[in-house]
Amino acid sequence: MCEVVMTCDNVARQIPVGKYDCYPNVLEEEEEDAILAQSFDINSDLQFGLRRPKARMERAVSTEKKKAIKSKNIKWTNPSRLLSNDELNVFFPHKDLELTRKENAGKRVSLLTELLAKYPNQPDNPFKDYAKLDGNAQVGVPIKKYRIYVTMLPEEIQKFPMEVTIVASAKVSDLIGLICWKCSTEFTDVSLKDSASNYSLYIAEDDGDVDWDFPCLDSREIINKFGFSYLAIVDRDSVAHYQDESYPLVIETTPQTHEPPSSIRDRVQRNWDARIMRGQMDALEAPLFQSFCVFLLNRIRVRTEVYLEISGERLEITPAMQPYFSSARMLGKIWGRQLAETYPMEDVVACDLTEHKSNHRSTFKLVHWKIKRDRTQEEGGKFKNKDFECDTNVAIEIVNKVNHILECRQSARRQEYITLRERKSHRRKTFLSPR
Repeated sequence: MCEVVMTCDNVARQIPVGKYDCYPNVLEEEEEDAILAQSFDINSDLQFGLRRPKARMERAVSTEKKKAIKSKNIKWTNPSRLLSNDELNVFFPHKDLELTRKENAGKRVSLLTELLAKYPNQPDNPFKDYAKLDGNAQVGVPIKKYRIYVTMLPEEIQKFPMEVTIVASAKVSDLIGLICWKCSTEFTDVSLKDSASNYSLYIAEDDGDVDWDFPCLDSREIINKFGFSYLAIVDRDSVAHYQDESYPLVIETTPQTHEPPSSIRDRVQRNWDARIMRGQMDALEAPLFQSFCVFLLNRIRVRTEVYLEISGERLEITPAMQPYFSSARMLGKIWGRQLAETYPMEDVVACDLTEHKSNHRSTFKLVHWKIKRDRTQEEGGKFKNKDFECDTNVAIEIVNKVNHILECRQSARRQEYITLRERKSHRRKTFLSPR
């Protein structure tokens, strides 16, 4: 038996002060806290410092909601009156199991046989060719995971996104076909159109709302180019303000006339303004994520196919998957396999074209800062070069994109690299100048 008594006395003043306490009032507050900490009314929270499994709980709640949609609750109540034996025999007739077994002994068939006999002319799934792009069945291949809201499903099922994993090198049209294939296998009662070209992908919020302010994703683009996590698949016929992805090009020929100098000057000015506007648009679109398929050149100029992914925050180099018996795979075993690399844009300092070849291909050089630790665990580093080769148009686009990003955000590494390059150039000029 324990009893707690609350008093109004000042406990701190009742503490005796020893003769060795030269400054008794210095730690008065700490001593008071130490004594008052023994109070039975001060209890610590048992859950303090524990991480609450929020993600796991949300996943469990979402699963329970999905199960609740497919189930139906019926309230059980006691009957108002008891049924008679005749009524019970009508509702629950007696069956002779021995007679039933003898009747079914000669015609026992499996459920699969019954289904095949019931549907003899079952049509093939038109989206079965997209099943090979499912990322869950791939090993050692870059994949992308998306949460898709399917607007063709009933309203109670539309609230829950469908998780779709696809190969990173697939196109938007392939992702649409894979979504349709998953819908046709999981929701057999939903009728879909026969082609993936009848649907479009739009950007969606995390709650399922479709963002109609942006156009649909171009079906010809690589899906790895877009970094959105939530998308929505929409029937093209149901979109009233749908805009076609392909724009026709109309060429009109006009007879040659002698234009006055003022009209020629105005036309030149308009062309110049359009060129300036095009350059400004390139600078605005530079921080957006974009992926390019290029070849990485090592020291002995051996080419390795990689994906160069550029955004305003980082630059990533992802090796492409090669066939098992390809020459590139054999060279990778000899000279070492190319690994995935990621560099922040603060460590990227320069990107320049180095060579134009006769086969409409070009090489460009990318300079970045590489961190290196010595034996004393002191952090250091130096500037490293990486050479790439691709088509000339792609190389020019990559160089312009990286330079626009570097001009927008002047990092300390870039300033250091520019200073070092100017110093080397000055030394070279001083050495070559006549004395």
